[in-house]
Amino acid sequence: MESPFEIIEKEIGPVIEIEESVPIWKMPATFGRDFGLISDYIESQGSSIREMPYARYLDIDWEAESKMGFFSQLLRVFSKKWHFQVGMPTASKLSGEGDLISRTFERRRYVKSLHLGPYKDVGKSYDAMILWLKEQGEVAEGESIEIYLNSPQDVEQSELETELLIPIK
Repeated sequence: MESPFEIIEKEIGPVIEIEESVPIWKMPATFGRDFGLISDYIESQGSSIREMPYARYLDIDWEAESKMGFFSQLLRVFSKKWHFQVGMPTASKLSGEGDLISRTFERRRYVKSLHLGPYKDVGKSYDAMILWLKEQGEVAEGESIEIYLNSPQDVEQSELETELLIPIK
């Protein structure tokens, strides 16, 4: 059986991001607002969106995440503010403005997987990815990137496709 995970090298290139720190229940509205602001800005600068939008989750302790039980995870849903960047890759390098941050992501190694289904189940995919990485003798960086290949506005929850990337040290 083929593994659902692979180690890749990828250059994301120039992006525009907005930094956020919100509880999980505010994420859908935050993503919608930020993706709109970023898209409008990119267009106003005469550039274009090069790839699908993403969220880059920061400050992740993968070891602690893997040891967290059901009740701890449930409590976290109501208490944690998630630290992340909402972003879009751009066709050209743009300058930032206000809350819009310009970055360039050079080529680096990632473990990659495709999560199929609701966003609420993505933790199971991450758990499996981290376990697989350990089995390969690799160590994950403290962040992840979720590239949204389609939208809950266009497809059923069960048909959502999210590319997951975890940078490798």
